[in-house]
Amino acid sequence: MISSLTMRHRPIAALCAGVLTAHVALLLTSGSASAQSATATDTRTTLANESRLAPDSEREAAVDPLDPEQVDELEQESSALPRTLLDTPLSDPSDILDQEALQELRRQNMRETTVDGLRTATKEGWNDAQGVRVGSFILRPSLTETIGSERTTTGGEKTSRTYLRSGLRTSLTSDWSLHQLRIDAEGTWEKTLSGVRQDDPEGKIQAELRLDLSDETTATLRAGYSLSREEIGDPNALANAVTQSEVNEYTASAEVMRDLGVLRTTAGIDFTRETYGNAVLADGLLIDQSARDNNTARVRGRLGYELSPALIPFLEASYGRTLYDEHRDAAGYVRDADLYAMKAGLETDFGEKLRGELAGGYLVADFDDAALKSISAATIDGNAIWSPYRGTNVALNLRTEIEPTTTAGASGSTAYTGTMVLSQVILQNITGQISSGLTLRDYSEETTPMQSVLTLGTGLTWSLSRSLDFNTDVSWEKTQQSGIESTEIFRAGIGLTLKR
Repeated sequence: MISSLTMRHRPIAALCAGVLTAHVALLLTSGSASAQSATATDTRTTLANESRLAPDSEREAAVDPLDPEQVDELEQESSALPRTLLDTPLSDPSDILDQEALQELRRQNMRETTVDGLRTATKEGWNDAQGVRVGSFILRPSLTETIGSERTTTGGEKTSRTYLRSGLRTSLTSDWSLHQLRIDAEGTWEKTLSGVRQDDPEGKIQAELRLDLSDETTATLRAGYSLSREEIGDPNALANAVTQSEVNEYTASAEVMRDLGVLRTTAGIDFTRETYGNAVLADGLLIDQSARDNNTARVRGRLGYELSPALIPFLEASYGRTLYDEHRDAAGYVRDADLYAMKAGLETDFGEKLRGELAGGYLVADFDDAALKSISAATIDGNAIWSPYRGTNVALNLRTEIEPTTTAGASGSTAYTGTMVLSQVILQNITGQISSGLTLRDYSEETTPMQSVLTLGTGLTWSLSRSLDFNTDVSWEKTQQSGIESTEIFRAGIGLTLKR
C-alpha cells in the first residue's frame, strides 16, 4: 500500500519541480536583460558626457580636416553650445544656486580661514541675561561683590583704605502690546576693611511709564529718587569736615510728544526736590545743612522740523523757579531765583551707526535778592552714541548747569561737564572699556579761580557665562584750583557679578 501511494504522488512532485524550475529561469533571464539594459544606458550616458566635456583639442582631433561635411558639422555644434554658464537659459531659479556652487568648487584661490579652523560667526546676545518673568514683566537682577583699594592725596598728605563694595542692580520691564513701564534701581554699600572709614551707601531708582495715546501722540511720566554723599571737591562741601552731608534728590516729570506732519512738538514739566543731611567735623560736631533744602519746578517746550527721518533741527525754551525751604538763610540772603533757558540744536538718528543730539544756547539764573549777582552763561548740551565699527561704541555727553551755593555773598557757579566712554568687544565674551571726563567750574565771583576736575578710567569685563561676569577697573581723579591744594584719588578693584 505504501508503494501505491508513492507511485500516485510522483506525477504531482514532478509537476511542482517543473514549475519551480521555470520560475527560476524566468528570474535569471529578466535580471540579465535588466543588467544589459542598464549597462547600455550607462555606456550611452558616459559617452555623451565625455563628448560634451571633452576638450576642443580632442574633439577637433577626431575630425578629418579633409572631410568638409565633418568640419561644417563641428562648427555648427560649436556655435550652438553656450560659451559660459551665464549663457545657459535657466528655467528654474534654483539652477542659479547650482551654478554658483559649481563656480565655487572651481575656485583656485580659496577664501582664507581662521587659524584654528573654528567658525567666525558670533552669537548675538550670547552673554545676555535672560531675566525672570514675573507676570507680564521681565525682571533682570544682578549682584556685584568687589574688593578694592583707594588712595587719596591732598597736597603732601596721603591716606589709603581697603574696602568691600556690595552692589545690587535690577531692571523691571513690562511686556505689553501697548504702553510700557520700566523701573531701574541700583544701590551700593561699602564696608571699610582697613584704613580711613568711609562706609557710604548710595543708590537710585527711576520709573518711567510711556503711554501710547495714538499713532502721533505719546505721553511719558517719570519719577525717581537718589541718595549720594557730597564729594570733598564739591564747591559746597565743607573743607574741614571728615564726613560730608548726604544728598537726597526726588524727581518727577511729565511730557507729551506729538507729531504734526513734519513738525515734532514736545511740552513738559519737571519737578526736583533736594534735601541735605548733616556734615561731621573732625571733633565730632554736627553741622546742619538743612538751609540748602530747595524745590525747583520747570516748564519746557520744544519744536522740531523733520528735514528727514535722520535729521531734525529744533528749538527749545524753558522757564523755572527755585524756592528754598528757608526764605532767608542764616546770613540773611534770599536765594529764591527764576531760571530762563533757550537753546537750538540738531537731533540725528542714523540707526546703530550714530544717534544723538547737540545744542547750544543761553542760561540765566536771576536771584530775588539784589545783593546776589545773577548767573548767566552760554551753554552746550548734547549726547551721542557712535559706532564706527561693529563691536566698538563711543558714548559722548556734554552738559551745562548752574550750581547755586549758600556761601555768604556768593551766588554760585556754572559747571561745564564732558564725558566719553569707549567700549570695545575684544573677544566674544570679553569687553574692554576706557572712560574720561572733565568738569570746569566757573564761579560768578571774579576773585574765585576756576576749578577743574579730571577723571580717567579703564576696565575689563569677562563673561564667564550668562549668569557670571568677572570685572576689573582702575580709575584716577584729580581736582585742581588755583590757590588750593590739589586732590588726587586713585581706585582699583576686582570683583564678580552674578546676574539672572
